[in-house]
Amino acid sequence: MYALVDPHTVEPIAFTEALLRGGIRIVQIRAKDGIDGATLIALVSRVRAAGGIAIVNDDVGLARLADGVHLGQEDAAALDLPAIRSALGPRIIGLSCGTPQEARAADPTLIDYIAAGPLFATVTKADAGLPIGISGARAVVEATALPCAVIGGITLEGLRAARETGAAMAALASALVVGVDPEGTARACVERWG
Repeated sequence: MYALVDPHTVEPIAFTEALLRGGIRIVQIRAKDGIDGATLIALVSRVRAAGGIAIVNDDVGLARLADGVHLGQEDAAALDLPAIRSALGPRIIGLSCGTPQEARAADPTLIDYIAAGPLFATVTKADAGLPIGISGARAVVEATALPCAVIGGITLEGLRAARETGAAMAALASALVVGVDPEGTARACVERWG
């Protein structure tokens, strides 16, 4: 399980701690409107203490405080990826891909994993585009040797269908926020995926 945490919709530290207790070990801090350094450092510290990986969304500068960065197609196109790879060293660089062509174009010397989607319709990301569905996500997964996460509108109930894509990971956002028990929801998702 790969959790996306938006510090503007949840109290990020308590929420992330609950997800970690529930067994999630990959956390993307998706702070589209920015995040203060102290909060980011606290989040990264908690994720690492649990043996996990903390990734930031889009912000290459903040990635130096975390374990990596996740980029969208537009972000990556506007950046010098070889220079970013050099600057980030062993940190992880992820890339969103919605088509097999985008996945094939991802250079494995620069990119560490692909996020394939949106799998289903999502309300979390307004500009995510139309869902590519199981067969579309499977085509993205099959187009690359890089590890893939499926993303977009995945619920606890949708994890079995998400598994059919062949992806190594499932990225969840709103599914983890819907109830009053994020720890229990995280645990249920980890168990269902496993």
